[in-house]
Formats: sequence, C-alpha cells, structure tokens
Amino acid sequence: MFEVKLLKSFRSKDGKTIKYLQLTNDNHIIETGYYDIDEHIVCISSQIGCAMGCLFCATTNPDDSSNNKSFIRNLSSNEIIQQVDNILLPLKNLKKFDAKKILFSYMGMGEPFLNYTNTINSIKKLIEKFPNSRTTISTLGINPTLMRKLAHEKINTVLNLHLSLHAPTDALRKKILPKAQKIQPALRALKYFSSVKNISSKVNYVLIAGLNDSPKHAFELANLLKPYPFIIKLSNLNDFNNLKSSSQKTFNLFKKILNTEGIKTCEFISTGTDVKAGCGQLRRHYYNKNTK
Repeated sequence: MFEVKLLKSFRSKDGKTIKYLQLTNDNHIIETGYYDIDEHIVCISSQIGCAMGCLFCATTNPDDSSNNKSFIRNLSSNEIIQQVDNILLPLKNLKKFDAKKILFSYMGMGEPFLNYTNTINSIKKLIEKFPNSRTTISTLGINPTLMRKLAHEKINTVLNLHLSLHAPTDALRKKILPKAQKIQPALRALKYFSSVKNISSKVNYVLIAGLNDSPKHAFELANLLKPYPFIIKLSNLNDFNNLKSSSQKTFNLFKKILNTEGIKTCEFISTGTDVKAGCGQLRRHYYNKNTK
C-alpha cells in the first residue's frame, strides 16, 4: 500500500518549478514544490493543512470538502519521505541532475515543530538516501525548547533553521500570526541554535502593504534585531486574503533603513507563482477533483 501517491503536477511557464499534488492513504491531498534553480530544492510538507492561521498563507485556508477544517493531521515520517521520493527518484538518472545540490526545505504545508519527531526522523532517513543534501527548517518559533533541542540532534547534514517573524512587535505579530508565541524567546532560541551550529541563521519577513512595511516598522525591526547575528530575508507577499504586496519603492526603503541601521539583509523572490507554488500558496486546491 502506498504511503503517498503522486496525483498530478503543474509546471511553471519558465520550466523551473513544479508543484505536485500527492494523495495520502486516508484520501487527503498535500502539495509539494520542486524548484530547479541553482540547486534542486524540494519544499516539503510536514502536515495536512495547518492550524497556525497566518493571514497571508493559503495553507491554513480551510476546504469545504474537509468540513471546513484548516488542519487535518500530522504526516508520518514515511509519508514525508515518500512525497520526496516521488519527486526525486525519477530525476536521479537524468544527466542534468546533480545529487550534490539537493536542498530539503521544510517550508511547505504545516508547522514542522508541531510534528517534531516525524520531521527529524524523515530528515535522518532522507540524508541516508541523498547523502550530500542540505536541510532547512522554517518555524514560527512555536516551541523555543525544541529549537534548542534541534541544535543537538545527531543529523549528518548541513542543517539550518529559519524563524518566520513578519512583525517587529508581539502585538502586530499576533495580528498577522494568530498562534505565534512571544518574539524574544524564539529569537534567543534561534541565536542558541546558530551559536551551536556556528552558522548564520535567517529571519523571514514578508512585507504586506499597509500592515508591516512602514519606515516605523523598519526602525522597530532594526532595534529588535541589533543584539542578534541574523540575516533578515525580505520577501514580498504573494497576494492572498485581500492583502497586497508592498510597492517596490516601499520595499527598497524598508531594506535601506535596515541596512543603514547595521542589519544584514537578503531578498527572496518566489518562483512558480503562476502555478500557485510560491511561498504561502500551497494548500489543497484540488481536493474535490482528485479524491472522488
């Protein structure tokens, strides 16, 4: 019996992104992204749906066909592995496929730290299959204790951790990320992880027009992060839920303020948005069509 079965795929116009719809044994759909850019990136889902309720993310948007639930359940470690195998194993024999350039990105559907054991077990097994791969996990900082524990897991891979922040204050962050915990414990846990691993971790910040992208927010963010050795990964919103992305002028000013205040930044641009494979776009869009 299959763990996860590949149903359908959607390739972006530029040919660099493929979104995969995959079916679990209990008839639920998960989505997985594959991005063939400078390396082979697999955006891995750890849950069916998500309970975090983030304003800008389609994953938490409920489906009528699942009794209006945003979250169904955790994926098992075998299900997580199978969704990756379904994508990478057919590619392994292609001449252009470089097995030394694989990045497993736990940034798909779900909050990995709410499925910690299965996430860690899947990473360990995946790096046995793909020994030269790297792994990145993204979290809302829902469990700072587990973030610290991650630093000491015996995992034979280059492992990094990103914190999804998206606001400079607890009050605004709670509005954007309703289930988020306090900022400072998460920042301290990320600093601990970075120190143990001796790497520069990143803080993700999606700019949303009129909500978290003003100069005031930029200065607040700079003051918040000055004590920490992080890189701020700035990205624009993939329009969703009546929210709009910031203008390029606003984005540039926000970045300039951070840089002037001594904060290191990098920019991230989603690919595959034409097939809804960009950040915040994965969900169970095709549930009714493919599970009957």
